[in-house]
Amino acid sequence: MAKRARIIVVGCSMFGTAVARALSGAGHDVIAVDMQEGALDALGDDFDGEIITGDGKSAQVLEECGVREATHLVAATSDDAANLLIAEVASEVFGVPNVLPLVEDEAFVEILEDRGIEPICPHRICEAEFFRLTDLARGGETP
Repeated sequence: MAKRARIIVVGCSMFGTAVARALSGAGHDVIAVDMQEGALDALGDDFDGEIITGDGKSAQVLEECGVREATHLVAATSDDAANLLIAEVASEVFGVPNVLPLVEDEAFVEILEDRGIEPICPHRICEAEFFRLTDLARGGETP
């Protein structure tokens, strides 16, 4: 049986909500954080994790989530800069071993990769999946 993880998901975007629900459904300890109570409502009544209304950029809110015991943190707000900050604080200040920020901006992707943080970049994932599904040749460098 896989080890049970303690995962903080900051931002109940469509992606954050889907990840939080799936991880909770798999039996992991999940703490979902969002500034908007309405966003947390999207998790549904059957969500088996904790919910915290607050700003995930705040060290105090992250402490309230038990960030020091977290095995993973997913930064899934709709703001790349916020996700970068959350990832840096979780990784560098609190020592969370697995930090996964959602980012669109290629400059932020490079900053995170340079710091040893592997970002989730939707357009890169979609591009790779396109070429996998179509089996078409790819020209040039991948961004």
